[in-house]
Amino acid sequence: DYIGHIGKELTVGKDFAGDIYSMLIFDLPESITNVQPHQIEQWGKSLEELFDRGKQNIKNSYPLNISQHKFNDIAIWFIEGDHFFAPNIVFDLNNYPKLIGSKGSIVGIPHRHSIIIYPIENLEVVTAINQLIPAIYGMNEEGPGSISNNLFWYNGGQFENLPYKIEDNKLQFFPPQNFAEMVKTLSAKP
Repeated sequence: DYIGHIGKELTVGKDFAGDIYSMLIFDLPESITNVQPHQIEQWGKSLEELFDRGKQNIKNSYPLNISQHKFNDIAIWFIEGDHFFAPNIVFDLNNYPKLIGSKGSIVGIPHRHSIIIYPIENLEVVTAINQLIPAIYGMNEEGPGSISNNLFWYNGGQFENLPYKIEDNKLQFFPPQNFAEMVKTLSAKP
């Protein structure tokens, strides 16, 4: 909503995945404000250098609480923070091997304070998807600081949107072909 209000041209950012746009911000003592394009000209750094510095600053300055919980009989990782930057773990997932299954992970980024991750190892992922979509959707609606109600597949360092629709209290899931093919290779839960 914020980007729609001010326009991408007044930000320093890039499309991330699905409906998520990542951008550089100033975290000031009393507020958070976006970095504007004219402000970076004097820094003489590329967009990637600036993003790398921002990611490192978040990692060093804002601790995360990473915990595993049972969610309707499936093990889900929750990444939470009392700050606005818990979602930034998505830029560093490869450094958290316990959060990544052999076939990647299902990821939800509902709001600025938490991330939900389910590592994919077996066909239990089907149950996880059916349970996580309503949870992520509800958390996104509730906020605060809603980010996305999308579900993502993290695999090989990339995020891919896993489209779905909730209509008349029915969930419809529309997996991309590469995801559907991967699920066909999975075995039943041991």
